[in-house]
Amino acid sequence: MRNLVFLLFLSISLSFTAQGNLQFNQVLRIHNIAQAVPANKVWKIESYMQSQTALSDGTEMSTCNYLDRHHPFLINTKPYYLINGSPGHGSSGTYMAVGNQLPLWLKAGDIVQTTCVDNFLSILEFNIIP
Repeated sequence: MRNLVFLLFLSISLSFTAQGNLQFNQVLRIHNIAQAVPANKVWKIESYMQSQTALSDGTEMSTCNYLDRHHPFLINTKPYYLINGSPGHGSSGTYMAVGNQLPLWLKAGDIVQTTCVDNFLSILEFNIIP
């Protein structure tokens, strides 16, 4: 009976396997042209740099015409704002996601880009080694 329990435990534990080890590949800088995470790779977004943003105003804008506003970056066409501060402001009724933080991991097939040409994401690319 003890051998049977041991074999059952061993077979269950061997069925759980990780995706593999990660091996650093390169540093990427992604702008406003959509880029997909290649197969057998993962990306780690380390930072988001936005030019000409006024720190005194927390309003988000998806257009680059307002240089003094926060601009999102896109993951799979959905906008994400990295704003630390109040969850809402002013009379505009605009609310922001204050919990979004970096780093952020992306899997193969995810598509990422900034909304403005002067903004960029700093990304580390890793190979998945089986």
